[in-house]
Amino acid sequence: MKNSVIILLIITILSCSREKKNEIPLFNEITFKINKGEAIGVVNSKIKNIYTENFNNSEIQVPLFKYIKHNNYEIFIGIPYNTSIEELAQNQLEKQDSLMTNLSSDSLCYYKKYKRNDFYIAEYAAKVANNSLIYISTMSISRELTDSLFNKLDLSNRINTNNK
Repeated sequence: MKNSVIILLIITILSCSREKKNEIPLFNEITFKINKGEAIGVVNSKIKNIYTENFNNSEIQVPLFKYIKHNNYEIFIGIPYNTSIEELAQNQLEKQDSLMTNLSSDSLCYYKKYKRNDFYIAEYAAKVANNSLIYISTMSISRELTDSLFNKLDLSNRINTNNK
């Protein structure tokens, strides 16, 4: 009897939850859309090392906040610290360790797509609610996946704010 009350309570709490299954909460009521096949991953030391080596290795600090895994790619979400879109974009221009294939920037966002080693990488940073910044980086061994799933528009559309 006690177990059935606990199970009923859990079901009630889960059914009343305002969180959608296809979104993960970030901060300030901002969410990130999760696609089919994606799952929130555990940020362990291996994941932190991959992220630091590829994306958080400059003077500008962008700590890893969320990690999303899929069989064919990985998504890293960071929260830029004490910086601006302009500084993030300038920092990308100064990096010469990869073959840049696409870079666009304005006062609200920047987007960069390139290949490093065996990975196709996309980086997107945007100014969101309350002038907060969000940073999204992706890694895939497939150029087609990167081109179709991680272009500037699609990454932008995955960020949901109250203002959208």
